[in-house]
Amino acid sequence: MSVVESIDVCASRGPGRPRDARADEAIIATTLSLMSEVGITGLSIEEVAGRAGVSKATIYRRFDSKDELIVAALASLNADLMTEIPAGSTRDVLVSLFESWWKSHPTSQSGQLFPRLFGHARSHPELFGNFFDHVIEPRRDLFRRLIRRGIEQEELRPDTDVELVTTLLISSSVYTLHLRAAGRDVAPGATPADFVDAVIAGFLSTHD
Repeated sequence: MSVVESIDVCASRGPGRPRDARADEAIIATTLSLMSEVGITGLSIEEVAGRAGVSKATIYRRFDSKDELIVAALASLNADLMTEIPAGSTRDVLVSLFESWWKSHPTSQSGQLFPRLFGHARSHPELFGNFFDHVIEPRRDLFRRLIRRGIEQEELRPDTDVELVTTLLISSSVYTLHLRAAGRDVAPGATPADFVDAVIAGFLSTHD
């Protein structure tokens, strides 16, 4: 079942009493919290039900399986993802986006979940694929669109490799943020602006 289908299940499980939106929110929030704590394999429907204050039957009326619940919970991570690119120069918007990301990373659920899900990429390829396609890819696409706009506005070279720049920007931050969280700083004192400037320096347009 796709992520979209998993979410749709929550809203269309047939006749009966109106859905309790508070229960839906509690189930999803609890699932994300538990995944951050115990990972995928340690997550149980029983624990989700207990912490969310609902019955197992309530969860199974919404989701057919634990995997379906996990997929819907992961999809919710992008509920507040920016859809419109802010005005401003490519460099300034990138710096602003990365400053916001770096600031929120220590406590963000996506930042806590990524290492756990990445560790299960081989044992749970379908689940990781859903996480990549529906959580990571939309975020990458935001940077793609910004970089393409920079090319169109002649701030970046016309031959700029959009995928490469996107990957360099995101991967360098992911690597640095996770190491810093583990107590190792591979770029002491470096700020988001430093990373953005270093990555895009070779792609800046010479257009006057």
